[in-house]
Amino acid sequence: MKHWKHAAAAIFLISVLLPMGAQESHAASKYVVLELQWEDGRTSRIKTLKKDGVTYGSFYSLGNMARLHSGMEQDNTVVLKSDQKRIAIRMGSSIAEVDGRKVDMGREPVRYMSHLYVPIRFLAAALDGEVTNRDAKTGKVTVTGLNNYTDIFYGGGKMGYSYTIRAAKGDLEITNAYTNQKTTIPLGMKDINANTHNLTQNFNWTPKGLLIVTIEYTNRETKEYDLYTLIFKNQGLIRKSIAHGLLERHETLKPDGTIQLIDDHNIRMIEDESGNVLNVFAR
Repeated sequence: MKHWKHAAAAIFLISVLLPMGAQESHAASKYVVLELQWEDGRTSRIKTLKKDGVTYGSFYSLGNMARLHSGMEQDNTVVLKSDQKRIAIRMGSSIAEVDGRKVDMGREPVRYMSHLYVPIRFLAAALDGEVTNRDAKTGKVTVTGLNNYTDIFYGGGKMGYSYTIRAAKGDLEITNAYTNQKTTIPLGMKDINANTHNLTQNFNWTPKGLLIVTIEYTNRETKEYDLYTLIFKNQGLIRKSIAHGLLERHETLKPDGTIQLIDDHNIRMIEDESGNVLNVFAR
């Protein structure tokens, strides 16, 4: 009898520390494979939560893959955002906000094993994609058309300066790492979209100390690219050229040390060190 009383007390204590609702939640939860296909060409496969017949997606993980910034706002509101996108959910509510519109997710957000989950059908649509397949046998869910919302393209740092292009403006922003002073160089770039284009920045020094910054903006479908070339002397811009719709790569620094700048109409041969124009040829 004495042993029975101890056992009963232990069972009661466990029932207090682990409520039945929490036990049922864990028992009704499992992981399935989620395949994500992105418009920028990426494909990723991760394990995701399936609970009570609903497949969920990790709010933070997918937001990070979509290049969105996460944050907390008042009233237990969690946000994913960039210059182009804003998704807000509130703990305890099935109503979310996507780009200013109220959307019913169908289920409230779920916290499970240190992750925050929302229904994948809602999250896919919020990221401009859609659920296109469900494997009835394995539970695997495939989502396609997911967007990349990159709003800042980092070119890296050179000689104490960082080079950044913001998608919203399309200009080159140069920041002094020591003073934080910023210089903006207008480029006139339009429709910067990481889902359809690649944007890369390259840096080269000439034999006599000029810095050549080339920015290539490549259309993955047409293979055409726009070439932006900037020449700096002692951190000051002395030459700039822009060529749109090129079909082949362009050699800027010639073996003889001269610099070849190409734009939509002309090719200019530039002298190293001075930056003077030596010759101009029509394209």
